[in-house]
Amino acid sequence: MTERPTTLVRDSLDQVAAGDWDALAGDQPFVRHAFLRALEVSGCATARTGWRARHLTLWQDDTLVGAVPLYEKSHSRGEYVFDWAWAEAYSRHGERYYPKLVSSIPFSPIPGARLMARDDDSRRALIDALMAYSRQSQVSSLHMLFPCETDTRALAAAGLQIRHAVQFHWC
Repeated sequence: MTERPTTLVRDSLDQVAAGDWDALAGDQPFVRHAFLRALEVSGCATARTGWRARHLTLWQDDTLVGAVPLYEKSHSRGEYVFDWAWAEAYSRHGERYYPKLVSSIPFSPIPGARLMARDDDSRRALIDALMAYSRQSQVSSLHMLFPCETDTRALAAAGLQIRHAVQFHWC
């Protein structure tokens, strides 16, 4: 009998072996370990800049079977999603909008996998773990920015709200 996967939240990619992370990231360069770690060690994506790493990892025994690049945000800058109206609405009602949890590639609107998983069961377990972590973290909300279609379908199937927006790209 296989035990339930274990969830660990990491405040630095230095705490996850590059090969393990990259095995889940595949060929997407902007979710690969080296890129995200470079944002951390350069000081770009740190708590000081409003991007506190809270990378969610899912382990089956000693094997990484799922991971989410995740940040606790103290503002909305650098997300390419404009939610300042939400922050203002929270404030008008005496609530706090920050901190919030955001799964994204910092400072870019690059779409791709956010629920990096070995298989569909691991992807569903990642969603459950994300929901549990966001509830225990006392954040206002959980956002996944520019997810790939596979992740969007999995999130919708889990009952999460999907925000549809329009972006224009010129080549």
